[in-house]
Amino acid sequence: MASKCRQSVLGGLFFIFLFAQPARAGVGPVFAATMSLIPGLGQMTNGAVFEGMGWFLASVVPWSSSNSDLSQIGFDIWQYNIYDAYRDAGARPSDSHNVFENYLGAFNLTYVIDPIGAPVVGTGAAFGYHNQYPSARKPLKIAVYGFVGLGEEGLFRGFLFPTLSDLFASKWAGALVSSAAFSAAHAIGGKENLNASPLIQRFILGMLFSWQVDRNNYDLRKSIFAHAWYDILVDSGSEIRGLAIHLPF
Repeated sequence: MASKCRQSVLGGLFFIFLFAQPARAGVGPVFAATMSLIPGLGQMTNGAVFEGMGWFLASVVPWSSSNSDLSQIGFDIWQYNIYDAYRDAGARPSDSHNVFENYLGAFNLTYVIDPIGAPVVGTGAAFGYHNQYPSARKPLKIAVYGFVGLGEEGLFRGFLFPTLSDLFASKWAGALVSSAAFSAAHAIGGKENLNASPLIQRFILGMLFSWQVDRNNYDLRKSIFAHAWYDILVDSGSEIRGLAIHLPF
């Protein structure tokens, strides 16, 4: 099953690579993003039927896997697909890099040279020191955390932050509300996530990532890098700490 899910991820992403098209006019970006709550439907609404099929395949098949890493990857691809549909419908501001370029941003070590990303990664290193960074020594965990950074930055900073900023006519309000949503969404992972400390920590991280994305003109790559490596460094090595909802089949 795990092998088939990996093939589905690669096949779906290859499909996306073949058929991905530049931004299209005629469909509202927020509407396209909302349609992509069903993965790929926003891309189909934008007129990219085959691309939408790729997003559906790359998201739903691994998400339904009993393997926790594959399920996490599928969920994160679903999150990013919402941002992709939003951007391709012509949203401004937005990132011009495709899903592959953004994912590879998680592994570009030069991105640590950033006035916001560097202290975030440094804080992750300090928090994870007592566990001696077990996930940083596992290539598979690093790869999965790249998807965590890709999905969560795509959804919360690529889509929600600018959308809410427009709604409230204020970047501060957009950052505050999207960061609160980012923090609250992680609380589904268990009652320990409802404690004040993790809620405040994630809210602060959301604000910092919003600032970083705004500072970098909505290029998500540096925030994806900082997000992924913060998680890698603080993880105890037992479970992926990304936001995830597992399908019941």
